[in-house]
Amino acid sequence: MKNILLTILIIVLVVLFGTVPLSILGKVFEYIGIGLNWFAKTLNFFGWNGII
Repeated sequence: MKNILLTILIIVLVVLFGTVPLSILGKVFEYIGIGLNWFAKTLNFFGWNGII
């Protein structure tokens, strides 16, 4: 019984702390995407969308 509780505790801790780095990485990529979107809009000042 003790081994089962220890295993469940380890699984819960891995799930809880394993998702924190993924959420931080998701926020980083979200900000990079916002920056790239802003950069693309500033480069598209003629409204040609890279046709030339």
